Amino acid sequence: MIIEDLGMNGEGIAHENGKAVFMPFYLPGEIIENGKIIKKSEFRITPVCPYFKACGGCNLQHLKYEKTLKFKQNKIKNVLNKFKINVEVLECEPSAKIFNYRNKITLKCDGKKLGLYKLNSHEIVEIEDCKLASEEINSVIKIIKEIKINNIKEIIIQNYNKNILVTFKLINNDFNNIKLFKEKIKNYTKNYAIFAEYEDKTIFHAGEKYFIKEEFNIKYPFTNKSFYQVNDEIKNKIYSDILCNITSNDEVLDAYSGSGLLSAIIAKVAKKVVGVEIVKPATINANKLKEINKLCNLENINGDTAKLIDKIKFNVCVLDPPRAGVNIKVIQSLNMLMPEKIIYLSCNPATLARDLKLLENNYNIISLKPYDMFPNTCHVETLVIMCKKNNKF
Repeated sequence: MIIEDLGMNGEGIAHENGKAVFMPFYLPGEIIENGKIIKKSEFRITPVCPYFKACGGCNLQHLKYEKTLKFKQNKIKNVLNKFKINVEVLECEPSAKIFNYRNKITLKCDGKKLGLYKLNSHEIVEIEDCKLASEEINSVIKIIKEIKINNIKEIIIQNYNKNILVTFKLINNDFNNIKLFKEKIKNYTKNYAIFAEYEDKTIFHAGEKYFIKEEFNIKYPFTNKSFYQVNDEIKNKIYSDILCNITSNDEVLDAYSGSGLLSAIIAKVAKKVVGVEIVKPATINANKLKEINKLCNLENINGDTAKLIDKIKFNVCVLDPPRAGVNIKVIQSLNMLMPEKIIYLSCNPATLARDLKLLENNYNIISLKPYDMFPNTCHVETLVIMCKKNNKF
């Protein structure tokens, strides 16, 4: 059996009896007999992670990095071709770090094991560390491994430099695990925050409630409830490229604005910014950020963009939706309101292509660029700049 190509999730694709066969962890050009590689790809490398193939976190550690970038570029091309969207896909922006880049990880617990889910299952693969997570996070994992975990179902670890935030999701309201963890983490860093979640309550347990982080001349609270991109270096490249497409005369709608970091960054450049986010705690964080930075030209609204978009004045729309893509009602409103420019940041090529197809009658794609936000995985972030037809860019 000959592996002919890579699928959307990085699995090898072969054909047998006229049917496509999907084979994870094999590469194009390889010849397989009885599950063994008879001929290896010249681009195959030895994965550095001992949990590769077992853990579901990585798909492409066995492929040379420059080829994973080409895979991600081609992945987007293939999806766009299916939707008959003819546009140049630029080369994928590489990440400076391909390991230890993640600033957040979620560990699963079952009372005995602490680790990550096995590929396509809820079975836990016990780990000592994660090659994608930052060195600080891996140091915290080692500390957690030293304490009993029978009362914990999930642990979320976030870090910014030596600032560590840990959230324990508990099975019951027994805090003994957390007290022991507090004593151990104090020996690693003085800058820590410990939270416990039980049922629908979040309890601050020890340390600092949040830390202040600064990027693009914006100070913002780094909290356990905030959503931020997991790869800071690539996130900053994307935000820089977004800013290159904003002018001092622009009135910007930042739909799906989350915790408000991008809205605030844009507000430093634009005439006015309105951030709309449906999740209330995220909007609360966005307003804290606005207050800290004294941004008088920024308004944060907690609500549904689909219901609010017709009431907001803007000439540029920034879209950063979840994997499900942009709500069809938002697309319909954009086609009616016709802002001068749309800036679309996507984590899902399939829904991105679907939405671009719905906008193609009114908008030209000026640039479409992938970014390797998630090295060693099949996932890719894509930034699209669109201009209203007949407008000068």
